[in-house]
Amino acid sequence: MAVEETTEFRKKFLRSPVVLISAFLVLTLLTTFLEMRTPPAHYSSRLISHLIVIFLFNIDLILAISLILVLVRNIVKLYWDRRTGVFGSGFKSRLIGSFLLMVLIPSVLLFIVASGFLNNSVQRWFSFPITDSLHSSLEVAKGYYNQTKENTVLIAREISDEMSVRPGMVGHPEVLKAFLSLKRKEYDLAGVELYVLHPGSEPTRVLPVRIAQVNSLNVRLLDLPRDQITQALAKGGEAFVYSTGLGDLIRAVVPVAYPGPRGKRALSRQGAVVVNYFVPGRFLEKMRNITHAFRDYQALQKFKNPIRESYLLLFLMITLIIIFGAVWFGIYLARKITEPIGALEKATEEVAKGNLAVRVPESGQDEFAILIRSFNQMTEDLAHSNRTLQEANSELARRREYTETILEHIGTGVISVDRDGVISTVNHSAEDLLALPRNKALGVKLADLAHPAVPVFLDLVERVRENESPEVESSFELPEGQVKTFRIRTNRLADPGGVPGEGVVIVFDDITALLTAQKAQTWREIAQRVAHEIKNPLTPIQLSAQRLQKKFLDRAEDFPRVFQEAIQTIVDEVQGMKHLVDEFSSFARIPGSNPQSLDIVPILSDISWLYRSAHKDIEVVLEVPDEVPLLFLDKSAIRRVFVNLFDNAVNAMQESGRIDITVRPGQETVTVLFADTGPGVPSEYMDRIFLPHFSTKHQGMGLGLAIVHRILEEHGASITCSESSSGGALFSLVFPVRHVQKTVAAAIREDR
Repeated sequence: MAVEETTEFRKKFLRSPVVLISAFLVLTLLTTFLEMRTPPAHYSSRLISHLIVIFLFNIDLILAISLILVLVRNIVKLYWDRRTGVFGSGFKSRLIGSFLLMVLIPSVLLFIVASGFLNNSVQRWFSFPITDSLHSSLEVAKGYYNQTKENTVLIAREISDEMSVRPGMVGHPEVLKAFLSLKRKEYDLAGVELYVLHPGSEPTRVLPVRIAQVNSLNVRLLDLPRDQITQALAKGGEAFVYSTGLGDLIRAVVPVAYPGPRGKRALSRQGAVVVNYFVPGRFLEKMRNITHAFRDYQALQKFKNPIRESYLLLFLMITLIIIFGAVWFGIYLARKITEPIGALEKATEEVAKGNLAVRVPESGQDEFAILIRSFNQMTEDLAHSNRTLQEANSELARRREYTETILEHIGTGVISVDRDGVISTVNHSAEDLLALPRNKALGVKLADLAHPAVPVFLDLVERVRENESPEVESSFELPEGQVKTFRIRTNRLADPGGVPGEGVVIVFDDITALLTAQKAQTWREIAQRVAHEIKNPLTPIQLSAQRLQKKFLDRAEDFPRVFQEAIQTIVDEVQGMKHLVDEFSSFARIPGSNPQSLDIVPILSDISWLYRSAHKDIEVVLEVPDEVPLLFLDKSAIRRVFVNLFDNAVNAMQESGRIDITVRPGQETVTVLFADTGPGVPSEYMDRIFLPHFSTKHQGMGLGLAIVHRILEEHGASITCSESSSGGALFSLVFPVRHVQKTVAAAIREDR
């Protein structure tokens, strides 16, 4: 398996255009390097170098042709893919065209400009001014060298002439040495020598004067051979050149002349002056470089056209490689982009068909790999979500069946309406309780339904959509002619997130039988209580009458007094019975309310002041905020409520304690809290204190809180009882502002 993978990798590697382009570039650079590094002066003698260059150029050409074939093959394949509608071929074509257009124009312009610049440069390189300049430089160097030799001879001749004028110096060595040292320093010479010739022997150097260092280098002056001195003397003066490791030493030999008879100068061949002048090696090196440069330039002129053509060909090859490289890079980049996109496109089609198990192979660490990884993760999440959704749907279906089963079998009626008021649910109990056929109600707007319960339902739906949760008891006549009472509750339908929506559910129960039983029970209790209350005063009346009768029959002396006492007792008990009858009449017939916009703060302040004045031992504290909204209330009825609560608190505290009244306004309600420091209400009586004739007082009738509860109920308010922080009773009265306004407005409309 490893061998097969290695072989496949080698095939892909060898067929890769990257390899061809890399080899092409390496060989091109190597050819250029050899062309520029081979010394032009020896082109004819460097046959091996030329063969290497030609060989590399041919290989370069073969690789270029191979690259062209690979690119042509890819372009033909791309054209065929586009004709057959292969995915991504259009994008590949546009991308390759963009790369080609982006590279072709600047490359061609650069080639044209470079070719022109190269032609101009070659023309300037091989122009006459450059040739003449090199030749002139060489002639100047040679002339300077020859002029130096001639100047050395002239200096030697000048010294010889001066010595001829002063012949006495020869006989005085010190004077002669000083003279020669002076001349050496004057002309910056390497040394001055005086040779004396003796017939038949070698010349003898007399008083050689020299310096030990020239340009910080040691120069040693050797004796000249006799033949050179003889040759120079025969010619009247000559210069000889000696090469050293540090430079050239020019030695000029001139004979010494003495004055002859009759004042004429005669040449003496018995002596010679040798002047030594040192030419530094750096000057000689520069002169040799100029000579070599001139020769190389003359040899290079023969290769003027080949050089220009080779550079033009090099520019052309570089231009082609840039263009072909851009095309190949466009193909490569397009393939790198379209292959993963194509794989994603196929996988997307599979996902669209419902195959969530499809996966795209991952490769690399670039953005496409991240995209593929995200796609695979997405499909995996979709598959998981699909499984979860199927399970959830199964669970929802099961729960829906369960809920529908419950709705169909519970005795409570359920009706639901959507945000548009269209009835969407009617269970079996609702159909039976309201005598409403289900097929006539489903899909119909609640407002369009002809049924006596519709007005009540519409009012409740409107109230619940204004963030209320009303619960009412309402009686209406059914289509069958029966009058029934229902307890109706409404609430918003919540969405899956638990947020209340626009739909409303209406739940109701038939409490007709329950109310009938409660009324019967209440009336039984009332009858028992009334009988008990009436029986209590009848006993004193009977006893007083019997006593009065006995005194009258006995003709008792105290009959007037007994008569007066008996009559007073009878009158008192009758008054008690009358008060009892008035209380029952008051409970049974509470006058109709006359609501109006009302501020409860002045009412509370007035009542608090009255009770604070009447009961000095009771502290009344009223806590009211700065702003309290107006309420629609019946002033006399609400005043009666507050007075009743004050009376109960005063009686409970037995004329000593504290009453705290607190008003707390809210957005939708206004709450009034009554708290006292009395003994409070036992917890077992909390649910019964608002029932008629229930009282914890021995002499109470049990109607006060029942009347309060009924008045507040008619105003849409509520009252609850709890234990205060001091252990006494705490009554909480809650007035829903909007509801009161709406109720009052509805009542006014009904009255009109």
